[in-house]
Amino acid sequence: MSEEMQPDGIDELPAVDEVLAQALTAQGERGVRALGLLRDARRVLAGIGLERPGEVAESCLRGAADALLSLPGAPLRGGGLKAAAAALLDALAAAPGRTPGAVSPPRSTVADPAVWDRVDAAVRVLRGELERPGGRHRWRAVGIAEHLMGVQLGAAQEEALDVWGEVYGKTSDTLHGKAADADRPARLYAAVVAAARELLVPLPDRAARVLQLTALERPSPDQALELARWADPRATTYFFRSEPAPAWLPLLQKHAPHLLLPDAAVGAWPAAPFFEHLAATAPQTASAWLADHAVTVAAAGRRAGGGAAPGRPRCRPGAVGAGARRPRRARRQPPSGRGSQPGGSRDAAPGRRVGLRGADGGPRPRLDPRGRTPAAGHG
Repeated sequence: MSEEMQPDGIDELPAVDEVLAQALTAQGERGVRALGLLRDARRVLAGIGLERPGEVAESCLRGAADALLSLPGAPLRGGGLKAAAAALLDALAAAPGRTPGAVSPPRSTVADPAVWDRVDAAVRVLRGELERPGGRHRWRAVGIAEHLMGVQLGAAQEEALDVWGEVYGKTSDTLHGKAADADRPARLYAAVVAAARELLVPLPDRAARVLQLTALERPSPDQALELARWADPRATTYFFRSEPAPAWLPLLQKHAPHLLLPDAAVGAWPAAPFFEHLAATAPQTASAWLADHAVTVAAAGRRAGGGAAPGRPRCRPGAVGAGARRPRRARRQPPSGRGSQPGGSRDAAPGRRVGLRGADGGPRPRLDPRGRTPAAGHG
């Protein structure tokens, strides 16, 4: 094979390690199929003898994505461009006074404002799908994640799962005859492996990495982007409760600003304990951010109590400043939630049980709030 046909980035391709392989295998036939296709994609990208290895690899990745997005929990309907268009057509068809064949009825003929509210809502959803493609695949990934984790995902986690729509769309382009850039197959492979890990590997098996990022004093932009890719809200909640270094604020503000804002999707503010901590360690920095986002934070406080996950407000815009008293420090919790039982705990989503068992079905050791993992046998 000629040198110019060799895909870029193959020397840095991540392998599917045993932890991810175990999590995939635990999902049954579809998981096993996805595991085989991911391994084949890596072999294709790293091997020789093919004229167009990148396109072959992307075909494998498309098959792996199909298998994973068909796991239990994936909704059979809803989400995506087709569903949004159908909802708009249904809303228009239900409007009284509509002339047969007309796109929409005259507004003056509709007495009930609720009819137009439904149409307007459907238009907003359709516009959102056009501006942010891949909604169908994101919707499927969200359903699978909530099924496996037993928690409600917020807006930040849904954004993290956008990767599935991106992967599916680009690999579909290749299958339909569009050529890919030389370095894209390797990037998509790495993205699918990372996304599968976030979706399927139980949180206790990823706890060491959560603790590593929490302890960093000088994080990097890449580490801020890694935090934005987390699909488990319990990990994000733990991170912010663990008093991360003030250096995280400008990085998150630049590379993942949505993580700092209240989450209207779940009615909570996961980052509130972080600003509580900054009130004592970097009050001027915290005050500057809160001044810029006071309206958003105050509105979230009225709707949801401003709780971190969930609970009472822990940080108010007017309480952070050079002379402010430090609010009472929130109790630091392991990423698995508030409970201490290895079989399950309460999570940020009220009334939902959270399983803490690993891919093999056995109990996993919980995280120690001080940043240590207990010895084997103390799970």
